[in-house]
Parts: sequence; C-alpha cells; structure tokens
Amino acid sequence: MRRSLGRLTAAGVAVAIGTAFVAATLLAGDVMQRISYDSLTASYGTADVIADAGNGDALTEKTVDAVRATPGVKAADPRIVAPYVSMSAGDRAISQTLVPVASDPAFDTQHVTAGALPTADGEIALPERAAERLGVGVGDTITVSYYAWQAADPGPTGDATDGAAGEAATAAPGEDEGTYREVGADAEVVGLTTDPTSAWAQYDGAALATTADTLLWAGWGQGDAAPTLADAATSQLLVAVDPGADTATVIDAVEDVLTASGSTDPIVLTRDAAAERALSGSDGTGPILVVVLAFAAVAMIVAGLVIANTFQVLVAQRTRTLALLRCVGAVRSQVRGSVLLEAGLLGLAASVAGTLLGTGLVQIALLVMQNADLPFPVPTVVRPTVASVVAPLAVGLVVTVLAALTPARVATRVAPIAALRPADAPAAGSRAGRFRLVVSLVLVVGGALMLAGGVALSQQILVAAVGIAILGGAASFVGLLVGAVFWMPRVVAAIGGLVGRLGMPARLAAANTGRNPARTAATSTALLIGVTLVAMMSTGAVTARATLDDELDTRFPVDLAVASPYTADEDGTAVAEALPAGTVGALADIPGVESVAALARDSVEVGGSGNVVDALGITPEQAADVLRDADLVDAIGDGTVLMPRALAASSGIEDGDTVALARSERDAGSTATGTVDLTAVVVPLDDWTVLVTPATLDAIGSAGTESTAWLRVADINDSGQVVQQVQDLTADSALDITGAALERALYQRAIDTLLAVVVGLLAVAVVIALIGVTNTLSLSVIERRRESATLRALGLTRRQLRASMAVEGALIAGVGAVVGIALGLAYGWLGSAAVLAGIADLQLRVPWADLGLVLGVALVAGVLASALPGRTAARTPPVAALAVD
Repeated sequence: MRRSLGRLTAAGVAVAIGTAFVAATLLAGDVMQRISYDSLTASYGTADVIADAGNGDALTEKTVDAVRATPGVKAADPRIVAPYVSMSAGDRAISQTLVPVASDPAFDTQHVTAGALPTADGEIALPERAAERLGVGVGDTITVSYYAWQAADPGPTGDATDGAAGEAATAAPGEDEGTYREVGADAEVVGLTTDPTSAWAQYDGAALATTADTLLWAGWGQGDAAPTLADAATSQLLVAVDPGADTATVIDAVEDVLTASGSTDPIVLTRDAAAERALSGSDGTGPILVVVLAFAAVAMIVAGLVIANTFQVLVAQRTRTLALLRCVGAVRSQVRGSVLLEAGLLGLAASVAGTLLGTGLVQIALLVMQNADLPFPVPTVVRPTVASVVAPLAVGLVVTVLAALTPARVATRVAPIAALRPADAPAAGSRAGRFRLVVSLVLVVGGALMLAGGVALSQQILVAAVGIAILGGAASFVGLLVGAVFWMPRVVAAIGGLVGRLGMPARLAAANTGRNPARTAATSTALLIGVTLVAMMSTGAVTARATLDDELDTRFPVDLAVASPYTADEDGTAVAEALPAGTVGALADIPGVESVAALARDSVEVGGSGNVVDALGITPEQAADVLRDADLVDAIGDGTVLMPRALAASSGIEDGDTVALARSERDAGSTATGTVDLTAVVVPLDDWTVLVTPATLDAIGSAGTESTAWLRVADINDSGQVVQQVQDLTADSALDITGAALERALYQRAIDTLLAVVVGLLAVAVVIALIGVTNTLSLSVIERRRESATLRALGLTRRQLRASMAVEGALIAGVGAVVGIALGLAYGWLGSAAVLAGIADLQLRVPWADLGLVLGVALVAGVLASALPGRTAARTPPVAALAVD
C-alpha cells in the first residue's frame, strides 16, 4: 500500500466522495425530519401529551374539565386556532390568525416583548409584525371584525330598540328571525409578541386573546348564544403531566376520560409520537424518508461502479507483482486475501473520511440556514444517528471489497504468464452473458409496458397510474443498466467511428475504447446514471411548468386580480367596496406589471335561473390590454356575456343561447332593475363571475362599483417577483389577490426549489462518475504502456498522444452524457404524462439550455479527466517503456 500511495489516494477520493454523499444524504434527511417535527411540535409548547378525540368528534368544556381533573394531569388546554380574523386600525386592515392565551406556561409558544398577555375579555396581544402593519402599539385600540347573529326586528307593531337591534332587518313571513351580520368589537392592545420557535410562522404569527374572545371573534357562534368550545369543532387537547407522574399512566387515564365523554376512537400520544404520526402515518414510513433513501440508493450505485473501476486500476497496475508472488509459492487464497485486505483497509479509511466530510457539509449548511430568515426552526448542530454513521461506513467498506473481488479473482485464477491479459466482457453466448441478457430484456420490456400502462391509466386513476409508472420506469432503467455491457460498447464504437475521421489521435482513441468493452461500458454507465436523472428532472420541470402555465391561462382570465372584499350593510346585504384611492396607480407602477385595468363590479341574476353572481364590466380595449386568451378578447362586446362553464351548466345555458341578464333585486340600493338579452359565450374559466361591458351594466341600471383591478404581467416567468410586490403593496389592507400569476408563483417556487435540491444532489453523483473516467483512462495508460512507447518510437509526438487520451476521455464521457440525455428526455416526458395528463393538456418541452450545459460539462470534464493520465503516458520515455519486459 505504501508503494501505491498515489493510486490509493485517487481510489480513496472516489470512496470518500461516495460515502460522503451517502452520509450527507442521510443526515440531511434526519435534519429535514427534525425540522418537520419541530415545526409541528412548536405550536404544542412543551406539552407532554397530545390527545385527539378522533373521528371528527369535537371537544366540550365538560370534557376538558374532566381531563384537567385527572390524576397526574398538571394542565390541559384545547388547541384552538382561528385563522383569518379581520383586524383594523384607522385606514389599515389585516387578516391575522388568533389563538387563546395558554392556561399554563407549558403551552406558551410566544415571547412577550412589550406589555403583557391578555387577562380579560376585550384585550389582545399582537405579533410585532402585525402591530407594525396596523401602526399600533401597547395601549392603542384596534377593531376586530367578525360575523355575529342579530335577531330581526319584530315588525312595525313591535317595540323598536336603539343600536344594532334597531337597525336589523324586518323578518318576512317564512324567513329566519334574524341574520348574520358583520360587527366590530374594540380590543385594547396590551402586549406585543415574537415567535422564537416559529410555531406560527406558516400563519405569519398569531395574535393572543382570551378563549371567549377567540371563539367570538372567529365567528363560531350559533344563533344569539355565546359560542362554545363545541362550536369551534376542535378535537386536539394539549396536556402537561405533573412532575413525578408516569406519562404512560396519564395517557391511559386521559384516553379513558375521552372514551367516557363519547369519543369513539380517541388517540393519546406523546408530543414526539404525535408529530411522527402526523408526518408519517400509522405505518411509520414517511415520504421524507422515502425520498432520502432514493437519493442514498443512487449514491450507492454510482459509488459502487466507480470504486470497482478504481480497483481495477490498482489490481491491473500490480498484476505483475501478483503473478511473481504466484511464481515464488504464494497460493491463490493468499493473493486474493492480500487484495481484499488492502481493499478493506482502503474502504474503511476512506469511508471514515467521507463520513466526516458529509457530516461537516451538513453542519455548514445548518450554519448558513440559521443566518437566513426561514419560516421554520433550524437545528443548531448535526446529531449523527446510528444509521447515518454505520450506513456510509458499511457502504464504503462492503462496496470496496466487493469491487475488488472480480479483479482479485482474475489475477489469481489465470496462469501467472497470462496474468497481464485484461478481462473480456461477458459474451451473449456464454452462460453468464445469456442470463444477463435475459434479465435485461425482461426488465426493459416489462418496465416499458408498466410505464405505458401508467400513462394510459392517468386519465382514470391518477394515484395508481403514477405508482405504476414509477415502478415501470425504475425497472426499465435497471434493465438498461444491466444490459449496458452489450449495447454501450456498440454505441461507443459507432460514435467513435465518426470521431475517428478527425485524425490519427482520434482513431487511436476510438480503437482504445474497444480494448475492454466491459470497463468502457461500466465507466459510461456510471456517468449515464447521474446524467439521466438530471435530464429527467429538468425535462419534467420544464414540461410541468409549460403544462401548468397553459392550464392556468385557461382557468383564469387574467394574471392577477386585486379586489376589495364584500361587506354587509345594515340590512345584512353584501355590498362591494371600492378600491382604496391610488391603488390602481400604485399597481401600475410595480416593475414587471405590463398593464392594469380598473373594473366595475355588481351582482346580477342570470337567465331567471335564480343564480346570482358577480358581473365585471370590461371594455374590449381593456380586455386586449390585460387578457392573454385571444378568444376571450374577441368575445367581449356589448351584445355578449362571457359565462364560466360550471355556471352555464348550473343555469342550463349552452354556448350561443340568448340569456336575460338582470340586476339582482337583493343588491344594496337597488331601486329598479332592467333586463338585457345577451348572447352567452361559454368559456372554461374557474369562478362564477360573468364578463360584460360597462354599457351592459348601465343598461341594467347599475354603474357598478370600481372594486376590482386586473393586472397583466410582462413576463410570466417573473410571476413570483410581481406577486411578492403586489402582496407587499396590499399587506396593510384587506384586498383579495387571485389569478393565474399567484398560483404560477407558488408552483414555480416549488418546482425551482425541488429541481435545485435534486440536481444539486445528483451533481455529486456526476462528479463521482467523472472520477471514474480518470481511473479508466489511467488503467488504459497502464495496459498500453508498451504500445504507447512503440508509437512514440515510430514518430507519434507527445502532443498527439495526449490528444488521443483527451479524445478518449471526451468520447467516454460524451457517450454517457448523450445517452443519458436521451433517456432523461424519454423518462421525463413519460413521467410528466403519467402525472399531468389526467390534470391538464400535456405540453411537452425540451430544456435545451440545461441539456446543453450538462453535455458541455461532461465533455469538458472528460477532457480534463484525461490530463493526468495523458501527462503520465507522454512523459514516459519510449526506451523505458519498452524495457518493461
């Protein structure tokens, strides 16, 4: 080992990178699970036990009191979360999640930075960010808006009362005696809070109030009675255990209380068990673990191929030494044992280094994440598990030893005088070759049929279709890898024949790739795996993006719609508010917004069907400016009404029918209604809003309220940036934001993030494979030492020899990249078809830039990989090389 330290170092690097990838992948998966656990359990405070009534059963005050009285229970609180509670101060308005103040410090999730927590009704504590958006501080008063039941006035003969009751609508015969109306309640800000554990980061923080106010302001009351815990329909209960009490005993006791209270299937778990169940399901197998293990498997396969090739270099370099040992009396078992012992020591040392390297990389990533403003808690240090330590060590050790078996067997089973001959690829006519060929064909054909079946079933059973397609794709890809020794050398030879026309060095390179087809196939296959997966993910991402873009353009009429919310007047009638002054101009000034149209909105009744929907008034000129669908633009006119398909079906209207459109009689301030006959144009939009011209609104007696602004984004690929700026602009108001760009920003962010993570992991596999190219070329130099010397003696220059090595490296890497790109395209398209064909019209795309980059990197890396072997071959004097024998 001391005499081969340089070559062992190269082999050790390959082993270390492979095991580092495995270790980093497993540790990253553990960190992801810890982040998910912490994110889930952060909202539990430090509760010891999480109980759930199960089967949708709601908790009641009586049940909670019974749990609190259970021996061993220190405290118990129902988990109540009231999302989107409207709060305002002056001309600023926000929606904020509201939770009750904890009854025990064990359930506290927030830190008070100013003031104190609410102790009485009518008090509220706000997150610092929410207080900043409202422009309030401790001691100020805000208004909380919610819907509450108000009884109807008994009629003209009844006693009128002052206040809200006096403004109530009179009940007509057969109508309910009252209605739900929006009311406002004053709340004093008594404290400001932060969320140190990111417990409520997904809600952008949570305000705190008493339990009674939380239930009331959430609008959960039924009738005119005060809302109860049952109205909130919450089933989760947080429990703190008394110090010294046995947690298992308390769990059993709480479960008995829930069962006695009427719960049919209560679930009572520790906080960690509850988080694990929420993440993984009852079978204990979570999606995060599956994804992590999939990447670990890729790392193991690629590392195994590269380690095998690396050890072939080592054994081939010392084949003479091994043969001489045989001549002086060493038996086969001794020779084989020495090779395997060396492999074991190398694998162990390199695996330890790789495990430490992988752990260090994950720790650096955690440090970077801690300095970023992320909406979830990030662990401070890596906590290696038994699996994350043992698995990389085992993989590096076992795979290295297994990779050395074949070279050791070849070196010991042949006669010493013939020990220098390289091993040939298994022929299809041999027993081993026939078996491999049959297995390969079965996997490829069977996998292709399953993949095709998954695509065909995607229109009927999406989940099953995706599962079948994944299994089929994996089986067919494994089949191609198993049979690579048969078809890959032919591909290399075919492309090498074309390359050989470029000159003598190219012809030498093409001929040398065929010297040992098995090794050439293994090297190209190692690169093929990583490139195929990278190309598949890139193709799937660009295809998914194009398909979803097309679907969103069909479902939504416009990129972004900013609208004022409906409010209720004194009669309980919903009315549309006008956009705040200056909103349209501010939206138009946002970078990336191409055009803005301010639209009037009113409620109309469609065709006497009883369907009352929103109508937006838009001129043909505005439509041309903001709509992307040319058919919608052409359909806008004074004599037409554009009607979503679902609304048309509900109203019994077909495309081309004449539809009577009238202003809704329930509209606020309606005095007289006109009716206009229009031609229906049925369009594939999602919502129940009809489109007409402003002239049509005038004809039915309504000018409408300018409460909606439609925006067109200049570049749909910049949707995320535009959406963020629109959200920032409207953060301090209650404006609603909808549209294609909003959903496009969400899925673009998801696709880009997933693609970056996946390609980053797979890039490591590609780097490992390129090390294999270097090792293969090194072995080629060793085997062709005499041949290279002879060619040098006959006039081949050092530059030509180095050029032949560079062409050989580029040929091996280029073939692996080209075939990988072709397979990646096929798998990416078929996978996209299985996932998306049942959802939208598939739009196949080719990521030319990404694929060109992959191919370019592979070719350049192949040339660079030949630098050291080529330098070694060129620097050896011809006389010294010929003197070997």
